[in-house]
Amino acid sequence: MNKTGPQLLELSPGEGFSIQEKYVAANTLYSQIKEDVKKRALALDEAISQSTQFHDKIDPTLESLERVVERLKQPPSISAEVEKIKEQINENKNVLVDLEKLQPVYETLKLRGEEMIARSEGADKDISAKAVQDKLDQMVFIWEDIQALIEEREAKLLDVMELAEKFWCDHMALVVTIKDTQDFIRELEGPGVDPSVVKQQQEAAEAIREEIDGLQEELEIVVNLGSELRAACGEPDKPIVNKSIDEV
Repeated sequence: MNKTGPQLLELSPGEGFSIQEKYVAANTLYSQIKEDVKKRALALDEAISQSTQFHDKIDPTLESLERVVERLKQPPSISAEVEKIKEQINENKNVLVDLEKLQPVYETLKLRGEEMIARSEGADKDISAKAVQDKLDQMVFIWEDIQALIEEREAKLLDVMELAEKFWCDHMALVVTIKDTQDFIRELEGPGVDPSVVKQQQEAAEAIREEIDGLQEELEIVVNLGSELRAACGEPDKPIVNKSIDEV
């Protein structure tokens, strides 16, 4: 038309405007169609690229997240020793750091999946969109489950650490006090003859009895703390707590 249009214009000058209008309109329409086809092709290419990226990454990402969940659901037993508990708290924080490294992939997959569903007729009508939605729901569920498990583990570790700090501090103080009392008793002189000396010895003995009564209360506190710590820590550390309680 671009070739014959000008020729017809020369042959029929009287109808020139009409002829020119027609082939210019045809050119405009052709250019518009060509541009629309190009845009459609680019959109399809982009959709295919996003779909490929989504399906290539979603399953490996789900597998990675599921491994983290399994690890968190079967954590090492909690120690009864303060320093080791602190190490376990750091290890738990490291899991959160690893999760944060997956955040960009998680957000990208979530966005791509939502865009794919938005381009479809909806997850309730399109089987492919429903499959994408199911994958997204699974990923979000696991992600939130991991965060909850990390928080739960940290809270439990902090509770046990507080209990362990109290137990070991009181235990050490009680052991020192008992030793000092034993040393004091051993240093006491034998029964005196002089009434004034005997009286002093009786007063000292009474003070020792009061000290021992006080130690009994402290001992009960330490034993109770030890029982709580033994219940809270893992099996490998229970004998350590038992031994420490038996020492006093």
